[in-house]
Amino acid sequence: MKMKKVFKSKISALIATLMIVSALVPVLAFAANANEIKVKIDSQTGNVTGSVYVTDTVYSDLGGNNVIVYVYGENATTASSTITATYNANGYYTFSTSVSCATYVTLTSSVAGLTYGEIRNTNTCSSGNNGGYFPGIGNNGAVIDNNGKVDGNGLGNLFAQDKNQTITSKSDVVTIPADALIKGESLTLKLEDGTSITLPIAALKLEEQAKSLGVELKDLVIRVELKKLAGDAAKAVTDAIYGIDAKPLATPVDFKIVAVGNGKEQQINNLGTYFKRTLPVAGTVDSKTVTGVLYNPATKELSFVPATFAAENGNTIATLLRNSTSIYSVIQLDSVSFKDLANHWAQKDIETLAAKLVVEGTGANKFEPRRNITRAEFAALIVRSLGLDATGTTSKFSDVSSSKWYAGVVAAAAEAGIIKGDDKGKFNPNANITRKELSAMVVRAAAFAGKEVKLTDAEVSAALANFTDASNLGWAKAEVAAAVKSGVVLGQSATKVAGNANANRAEAATMVIRFLGNVGFINN
Repeated sequence: MKMKKVFKSKISALIATLMIVSALVPVLAFAANANEIKVKIDSQTGNVTGSVYVTDTVYSDLGGNNVIVYVYGENATTASSTITATYNANGYYTFSTSVSCATYVTLTSSVAGLTYGEIRNTNTCSSGNNGGYFPGIGNNGAVIDNNGKVDGNGLGNLFAQDKNQTITSKSDVVTIPADALIKGESLTLKLEDGTSITLPIAALKLEEQAKSLGVELKDLVIRVELKKLAGDAAKAVTDAIYGIDAKPLATPVDFKIVAVGNGKEQQINNLGTYFKRTLPVAGTVDSKTVTGVLYNPATKELSFVPATFAAENGNTIATLLRNSTSIYSVIQLDSVSFKDLANHWAQKDIETLAAKLVVEGTGANKFEPRRNITRAEFAALIVRSLGLDATGTTSKFSDVSSSKWYAGVVAAAAEAGIIKGDDKGKFNPNANITRKELSAMVVRAAAFAGKEVKLTDAEVSAALANFTDASNLGWAKAEVAAAVKSGVVLGQSATKVAGNANANRAEAATMVIRFLGNVGFINN
């Protein structure tokens, strides 16, 4: 059976290669599809043999060295075999390996840092020949130049191979032709220190941006900025961090996405979906006390941003998720405790949320875990946990005045579809929230975060089968079942879900921390 040809390039490594090569050879005449890998998987054993063809120009850069081929077995994350491919003649290298069911093969020079690309096989363990080309590139071999200008032809060729690509830039300002960008699904722009932003291309609404600026798509440019703050701007962020007794762990970065055309420009802020940006952090961290933050230069305040942390070569990469651009950093807030939480069942969860700026005390170093929580207070808690902007004050509810402290969070929660009023158009902000109301809000928040849970009638019944009071849930039966299914609601006991009981502050906090872990907004 003929195997499906699928090619995917490691763009960051490829660009590093091309930059090194360009330093050695003034002008590279890479022709599109000039460099080719052919891989054969034996029909009986699944073993891999292959050959690699590179242009004479590339070979001359290798200085006569052989190249290293890494072969990865099925589902492997590290190389199962490392082989030296031997140069034969006319640009061909050959190799063979006993590794079965190879998923991809990477061609790398024996000169450190030079990686030319890889061939992937998604029809693993089937026999046949698999071949592909290194990505076509334009403008003298570069997809992006040293000033951050992306070549449209080169980017289009990359997207022809895979709709999700990564480009490493030497510049913290990158300009991209919109008519090339629209051909992909996502584009990650990465600086050499690990700072990055991933653009969800459909969410940019490029055709609407072009129309708004009065240009055709071919004349629209998207400018992306990943600028580290310095001087007074950086000091303002640092002062805010020290002001809450926290420690800065990452240089603050101002991320911007700007549409440019017809001599005008407009910033693209809210994309309507969560997208990634990464910040490098020196050393390893405790994910319980470290969090991503947004800095608001107008209020000079910090707020929680959903973030996870992963170790990488002795350091840490923080991945921050939010639906808008702004100034972001990473902080550590240790020793967050409340004197009325000693030996409380929710102590660790509450202290973790406090270190992440999601929950606050009630004063005098108390949390009051057994106190009932109101609908407005929980709306504020869920809005903070989603990292939403709560600066608006216009509310659709007749009993929410713009002068109240909760006006902004209620407006944000309503816009996100997380809260609903009663049949009289009221929100009842000061009423105590019940456990089933809280469950419904958390389930809607999960859907807003991209993890909607829809259950059939049979699944609803199965999720609630252990609770003898499930018949009392009324309108919230499906939402409570979804919360139970997701592990957000555990019930007040093994047999009682207590949906109509008022929720207290400790219960609210534990449901929020389970929700954050469930949707991938914090490390589990």
